[in-house]
Amino acid sequence: MATTADDLARGVRHQEAGQWADAERIYRAVLAAEPRNSEALNLLGIVELATDRIDAAIEHLTQAIDIDPRQGAYHVNLGEAHRRRGDPARAIACNRHAVELQPDLAIAHANLGQLHDLEGDHASAVESFRTLVRLNPDDAAAHAFLGRTLLQMNEPGQAETEFRRAVELAPRDGGMHYNLAAVLHAMNRYDEAAAGYRKAIEINPDHAAAHNNLGAVMQSVGSLAEAEVHYRRAVEINPGSVGAYNNLGALMIAVKRFEDALPYLRRAAELAPEDVGAQAMLGKALQDYGLLDDAMLAIRRAIALDPDAAMLYNNLAICSQRLGRLDKAIELYRQAVHLDPTSAANHSNYVYALNFHPRYDAQTLFEEHCRWGRRHADPVTVKSPGHTNDRTPDRRLRIGYVSGQFRNHAVNFFTEPILASHDHAEFEVFCYASVAKPDDATERLRGYADHWHDCLQLTDEEAAQKIREDRIDILVDLAAHIGENRLTIFAHKPAPIQVTYIGYQNTTGMQAMDYRLTDAHADPPGQTDAYYTETLVRLPRCFFVYRPSDDAPSMGPPPAVENGYVTFGSFNHFSKVTPAVLAAWARLLLAVPNSRLTVLTGVTDSLRRYVEETFAEHGVEKQRVQLIHGRPHRPYLEAVSRVDIALDPFPFNGHTTTCDALWQGVPVVTLAGDRYASRFGSSAHVNLGIEDLIAASEEQYIEIASRLALDAPRLNQLRATLRERMRNSPLLDFEGFTRNLEAAYRKMWLDHCAAASDEHTQSGGARRMGKEP
Repeated sequence: MATTADDLARGVRHQEAGQWADAERIYRAVLAAEPRNSEALNLLGIVELATDRIDAAIEHLTQAIDIDPRQGAYHVNLGEAHRRRGDPARAIACNRHAVELQPDLAIAHANLGQLHDLEGDHASAVESFRTLVRLNPDDAAAHAFLGRTLLQMNEPGQAETEFRRAVELAPRDGGMHYNLAAVLHAMNRYDEAAAGYRKAIEINPDHAAAHNNLGAVMQSVGSLAEAEVHYRRAVEINPGSVGAYNNLGALMIAVKRFEDALPYLRRAAELAPEDVGAQAMLGKALQDYGLLDDAMLAIRRAIALDPDAAMLYNNLAICSQRLGRLDKAIELYRQAVHLDPTSAANHSNYVYALNFHPRYDAQTLFEEHCRWGRRHADPVTVKSPGHTNDRTPDRRLRIGYVSGQFRNHAVNFFTEPILASHDHAEFEVFCYASVAKPDDATERLRGYADHWHDCLQLTDEEAAQKIREDRIDILVDLAAHIGENRLTIFAHKPAPIQVTYIGYQNTTGMQAMDYRLTDAHADPPGQTDAYYTETLVRLPRCFFVYRPSDDAPSMGPPPAVENGYVTFGSFNHFSKVTPAVLAAWARLLLAVPNSRLTVLTGVTDSLRRYVEETFAEHGVEKQRVQLIHGRPHRPYLEAVSRVDIALDPFPFNGHTTTCDALWQGVPVVTLAGDRYASRFGSSAHVNLGIEDLIAASEEQYIEIASRLALDAPRLNQLRATLRERMRNSPLLDFEGFTRNLEAAYRKMWLDHCAAASDEHTQSGGARRMGKEP
């Protein structure tokens, strides 16, 4: 006759075979005869867990424990039921009780480790997994559990040890090779990581995550074609792989196949509508591609998922700014700064945006820039050590240039002539480049430097230390608060003399920056000096030289000759086109019958509606205004050539666009204001003898442009002579300008040496060490 033990054993066999209903029938029959049989209650609870009847499982497992509280396994099973119910605290308590009863119960330690991991308590998880490894030293999974948690705790060295042991114990387990490859990948040991992922794929060709990660490694080492193969294989194996679709999209962007990128990023966002990373990545790609309306929708979805992510507000602000919505952009930048006060980059974007808005006067802008300096730079500067540079006044000086724009970028039209013209007998030139996507211009610029250092992957501290080791005498910033800047390197004061130049239209706001290069036209003496933390150095004649494009189109007559009407044009970033600018342009079109206006923008539906509605409010028909997309440089210059008169925006003038237009024989009407950002474009006019195109008020701006539009002989004369004027002007005198610049550098150095000598005398002849003045 069968005993209760026989019945329970038979039920377990059904249970192990997945025959849950048969097992449950046997356990219930036992309980009908023996209602307090704890093992039958425990086994019934396991069946109910397996068939997703969580509440019933908790009831029966609790009864089993009430009857026999000394069975650790019962507590483990109840813990699993609470975990499945979404109550990790009770699950942890149950497993802890099991460990108290049976300290060597491995499953309880494994469960505790995983529960602590899920709760983010990695230290407790490591403790549990270490106990599990001690109990089961030859269990590969135990070592893998411990390794994964150590990796989460940023202990890659210890994690590697555990993963290597797991591979030794289970050499034919692809997952173990994958784990080891992942930690090597995290340590940027790409060759070893690739080998590990390849081994995982050899064992399991359909290991989607291994293909995806191998693709990432190949992309990191520049093997982009192979990276694409593995990303595509990952999505073939797992069409729901959000990470693989995102990686494919990012790769397409990296190889400039933007139209191919967007479908993958859209697919990732569709697959993971609750994944903030997928939504944010799509938003950023759409933003970079110029699809600003769609970008804002994706970024807003990401913000809804993570309302405290400062970078999302920053990206949304960039979109708003590019659409000319300055008030909204500034509000969003403020929110980004509020959410992450430590981000110097977000704060730079905020102060940069303020320059575009006519509401902020010079004093307010100065105070906001100083606030940036006090928060992100000055506290670092006060801790910087002194300098031990040789203070011989007339020795060869070591000049360092810092930029993220050593590539095909607007700033390079002004910096390349300088780098190409330096006197290397007097100046040893160092370039510190933070270029994410080097190009042909990068290679060309590299050839002009005596020393070139790629600093993209260096922290501010590491880059500053490199500059200090190079014993740079004068360090020159070429970006300040514009994008891709490394301004916070300068906060460490790695050079005794630090200068900001050309890339930005205002003060840096930081105490570590000693000088700012300008000229008397952009910064009239006594008018703007008070609004800089730097000492202004006004270069003779002009603050810049301009390198025209090698493929600039030849010039014909003004388009009005063939068209029969005058075409005005603006080719600046639309963020400079304020409502006041649009209103002025509308008044100009009304003043010049049958005239047209071409505006270069990132054309979106919302932007087109905004522009058309604005002009309609002023009585200008929409067919008189043409919005055109941004384009490669040659087609852009061809578009410039198709206008008769270029219109400079205000209060933030153009510079590169002004020079480009003048080179194409297109006169530029500009409005000079009371600060550098509203004056620097007119410096070219002064040097070309066309000061009569500089207005002092909006009324005069409209009057100058309308008068010029009606003066066909003057338009013909300017079209025919402007390029030659530029060739013969200071604007293209690369050698002469660079000698003036070098003289300014030498004067800075002499003043520095003289100041050091004064300190030496005042201190009774002792050589002063410590922070420079």
